[in-house]
Amino acid sequence: MTNKLDLRYGMNPHQKPASVSMPNGANLPFTVLNGSPGMINLLDALNGWALVQELSKLTSLPAAASFKHASPSGVGLGIEVPLTLRESYFSADLHL
Repeated sequence: MTNKLDLRYGMNPHQKPASVSMPNGANLPFTVLNGSPGMINLLDALNGWALVQELSKLTSLPAAASFKHASPSGVGLGIEVPLTLRESYFSADLHL
């Protein structure tokens, strides 16, 4: 674990990176598993986590969220899709 993480703003190599850290030198409550995150990546992850927590608490169902540029782009709850809707999406008779 680390107590500070530099974050890209964008693709401009001349921009000074932002950073995130914890007070009093405590470790960050997350770990980057792959790549070099940017500020928008972190905001997307934090917003998605908050939305999933709230949806799960309100509905008692598994939830998922997708964010792009700090705005929600998709939300889902762990419920079964009705048979008629599944058939309309996955019909074997669908001709394209």
